[in-house]
Amino acid sequence: MGKVAISADSVSLTSEKAREYGFTLIPCPILMDGKQYLDTEIDMDKLYARLDTKENLPKTSTANAEEFLRYFAELGQEAEAILHICMSSVFSPQYNNALKAKELAGEKLPGKRIEVVDSGTIGIGVHFLAIEAAKAAAEGRNIDEVVQLVNGVIPRVTVLAARDTLFYYDKGGRVFEARTWAEAESATSFRSIVEVDASTGGTVKPVARAKTVAQIMDKLVEITKERANGNKLHAVIGHTRVPDRAEKLKEMLLSELKFDWLYIAEEGASVAVHNGKGLIDYAFSSRA
Repeated sequence: MGKVAISADSVSLTSEKAREYGFTLIPCPILMDGKQYLDTEIDMDKLYARLDTKENLPKTSTANAEEFLRYFAELGQEAEAILHICMSSVFSPQYNNALKAKELAGEKLPGKRIEVVDSGTIGIGVHFLAIEAAKAAAEGRNIDEVVQLVNGVIPRVTVLAARDTLFYYDKGGRVFEARTWAEAESATSFRSIVEVDASTGGTVKPVARAKTVAQIMDKLVEITKERANGNKLHAVIGHTRVPDRAEKLKEMLLSELKFDWLYIAEEGASVAVHNGKGLIDYAFSSRA
């Protein structure tokens, strides 16, 4: 580990993928059947089986300040400074809990600098920023430079989600401006694309809809082309148990646009709770 360690809320990728991309997840609890599990350890087959019933649904919770502090202490054993990237404070108290841990660290982890960034987004958007930060840290940039880079990327990142259903998102209270689409979905067969707008702290708004998966994929590519403005991109595609769909989107994007990097990864338990199967969670930005 270099002089700057990167961590992020466990809101998208698995812990294995996070390590592969150079950052550490701080897990969030999941409550199911009266028991608490860490989202990085829960049995995913059992979780999806419960979600498929659409009854007695699991719920996500948050890491408290003491848990953040424990992870910060572990990261601080090998790093001079730590940058933690949180999901939008609009959705969760994670950001405030991380700030409390930073304050506690001033006494319990002397000499370690900790910075906490509110990403203004959720899901794959948070881990897109963590990947950018990890790459910068691996290049030897100091904590100020890495924080500056992340804060510069936040207003430029586009986070799009295409779901087979808005049912789980609606039940989790995260639909916001897309609520009318969620309500209409049961009476129609359309599929939707919603955007998480980091400029408003993570408001979810509808941007497109279509009848088929193929049409949705075309629209994702179309939106990307419109916003790329001919620039090279960085991107990551997350999914919940639809790897063929994710690979197809990657193929379509590479045929139309240029990327410095474009990753695919299956997403973890917290994402599954709020989306079920069939999610394509896609974040991109022009390179810094």
